Amino acid sequence: MQSFSSFLNNFNPDPSKAGKTLLVLNALGMVFAAISNTFAAGTDKNTSKEDKKFLVPAGAATGVANIALYYGMTTKIIDKLGGKDITKNGTTTHIRGLADDIIDTMKQDGSFDVQLKNFVNNQISKAEKGGLFGLGKKSSEYIESMKTSLLKNGLPSDYAASKFAGQIKSGMGVLGAFIGAVVGCAIFTPIIRDISAYFVQKVREKKNPSLQDQPYRPYFDPSHLKVDYKGKKQPLSMKAYMAFTNSGNMKI
Repeated sequence: MQSFSSFLNNFNPDPSKAGKTLLVLNALGMVFAAISNTFAAGTDKNTSKEDKKFLVPAGAATGVANIALYYGMTTKIIDKLGGKDITKNGTTTHIRGLADDIIDTMKQDGSFDVQLKNFVNNQISKAEKGGLFGLGKKSSEYIESMKTSLLKNGLPSDYAASKFAGQIKSGMGVLGAFIGAVVGCAIFTPIIRDISAYFVQKVREKKNPSLQDQPYRPYFDPSHLKVDYKGKKQPLSMKAYMAFTNSGNMKI
């Protein structure tokens, strides 16, 4: 049976795994949210059939575009921050990220070695004492194997340095996933929703030109808030809404 120490020495986790895992979980959450929102719009008894013809395709288009943009954008951010490994023909090449520059800077000013020692001590202390009420406390055999892997002649081993550097890269990957989620939800989602609504409405207008003179209800506003247009609260037609929006004077 492979010893714990041997397992650790041969274990090389992907530093970007934590960030990519969070990315996938967020994307799955967005998938379920898009499906539920579209389903709700299509089955809402208080929504007319004409509104459903607009809301359902707009919701579906928004979900697909939003998820695709979020996933592609966030993957790039995670790679830029944490770096990534590319394996081709059995050869692994590491593409540097911001985390690699941070690690190099820490090594140059000596802070890497200081924090590495603290990292090793904390790992061993957690194994010996466990967490709250001693939860997570490890056996003496496990602790000795851990010390053999993390220490060499009383100093942090190369494996410990690699593990600590990987933790920094992993943290940067998680930060990248968080930035992608914030930027996507706060900035791009409202834009994508309105773009999707615009194109869905234009397709409907081609089939039925009379829709241009009917009140336009932006998809980002499912409650159909009325727009303050020239001092009067009234719903706008698509044509009037787009003209007013482009003027930069819209107030909600």
